[in-house]
Amino acid sequence: MAIFSHSRISSFEQCKLKYKYHYIDKVETDVVRTIETYMGDLVHQTLEKLYKDLKFQKLNDLSELVDFYNGLWEKNWQEGILIVKEQYTSENYRLMGQKMIEDYYAHYHPFNQGKTIGLETEDYYELNDELSIHVRIDRLSSPKEGVYEIHDYKTNSNMKTQEEADNDRQLAVYAMGVKKLFADAKRIKLIWHMLAFDKEVVSERTDEELDILKNEIIEEIGQIQKENSFDPTKSALCSYCEYQSMCPLWKHLFDQKKEEVNKEVLDGKTLVENYVKLKEYEKKVQEKLSVVSDKIKLYADENNCRVLYGDNNAVTIWSKDATKFPGKNDENRENFKDALKALNLYDRFVDVDTWVLEKEFPNFSEVEKSVLNNFGRKEKIFRLYLKKR
Repeated sequence: MAIFSHSRISSFEQCKLKYKYHYIDKVETDVVRTIETYMGDLVHQTLEKLYKDLKFQKLNDLSELVDFYNGLWEKNWQEGILIVKEQYTSENYRLMGQKMIEDYYAHYHPFNQGKTIGLETEDYYELNDELSIHVRIDRLSSPKEGVYEIHDYKTNSNMKTQEEADNDRQLAVYAMGVKKLFADAKRIKLIWHMLAFDKEVVSERTDEELDILKNEIIEEIGQIQKENSFDPTKSALCSYCEYQSMCPLWKHLFDQKKEEVNKEVLDGKTLVENYVKLKEYEKKVQEKLSVVSDKIKLYADENNCRVLYGDNNAVTIWSKDATKFPGKNDENRENFKDALKALNLYDRFVDVDTWVLEKEFPNFSEVEKSVLNNFGRKEKIFRLYLKKR
């Protein structure tokens, strides 16, 4: 049975050549992903943690979720993440994702609007005997008997209109799956959380509309399966495409850029000298930034402030008492690793990830704490978060 998804069909609609590269040829590229996708994935993971923990009767504080999100950002960042909008930095995108989490938390706290049925579901809906389609719901909930809500988190910078929601295929497909899975589903609400705007867009479908959509999808998949030309389509989405450098519409432009880079690389001595100068400048900036950061922490502590305001920006000071353990360059590192192994903790903290260990330490047994306290030192951890007022 052939398995399709909304994203796979959308890829074909956007650009047939991209569809071929991705789903048929399975071409690998140097582009890891776009910054928008990276930020969106981490926001989704953070909200998934929120509702997953709620199932175990644990309500995370906002600071815990923000800390979780920022930890994911630092841990998973990779070189090669594409930033198309060069006027913005990765820090701008990190803060944007953090703001979405903060707004969502304030809007829906204490998160008792309905019972969560599923998170990041992995189901399939059979369109016919030969085709099925993926049903991956961010969050499925039920506010009351017979009513189900399909929640989809959107981190887009463009607001979805009501007309777009009423004609959207993705959540309507998911509604088909929910009706098949839950016999008591009399009403299914499709809810888009437009996180950048802290707003909801809600839509519903009748059984007749879902039947029409089902036939349209089967027909379109038939067209995809018969396609043999796979011509490229030029659009605003090209800038975000990981296959742009090999696309016949753009390849020559990238070849020219390679030629320019190769000319510059020939002068290796100049490149080295420029690199040295920039590293020296970076060091000076980091030193100055460290001094200002220390002064902010001191001022906040002396004046009992958690947020300091400038003309257009604000700095949030986050602090926590923690037990710090020997880092990679600490002379006591090897003894510390031996102690972890003796406590059967080493495998849980691959290569002794002290950041994760410090987070887990309060949950250790008294025996484990007693041994590890010989290596830890108590100190207050500070983090500064900058955002627009």
